[in-house]
Amino acid sequence: MTFYEQYGDAIEVRRAKLRKRGFALAAETNHPTSQAVWWYGDAIQCVPRSGQAVARQIARLCGDDSEVTVPWRSLADAVGVRDRAGNLRRYTERGVKALTDAGWLEVETVGSKRGAKTTFRLLPGDRSSERLGWIDDEEWFTEAA
Repeated sequence: MTFYEQYGDAIEVRRAKLRKRGFALAAETNHPTSQAVWWYGDAIQCVPRSGQAVARQIARLCGDDSEVTVPWRSLADAVGVRDRAGNLRRYTERGVKALTDAGWLEVETVGSKRGAKTTFRLLPGDRSSERLGWIDDEEWFTEAA
């Protein structure tokens, strides 16, 4: 039994409530747990803000596992951030693209349209890549010319 088959009805109910109230549930603001904490801690240092928001929700949904199968719309609702045009899903897709391009996430979609099942797998990523916001000690203490 897949995640969506098991929790699909509850997801639809929560999606409708989220649309009405306009903010995330308390569970969606919880921190990731288990092994996903370490993945999240490393991944957010190497991706832009959209990737950080998506990484948090994917890590939270993964829990003790390293993969999760969840519909795109549900993931977008959990992320809960809109782009400038007001679209939840496009912002989430941009974040997933940032994570996959950086090597931190693998996405596999089986099926199409409404029957599609998307699996997100956590990957170790490249820790030697340039970190966003990372300041080296030498840069911190050198004077600007």
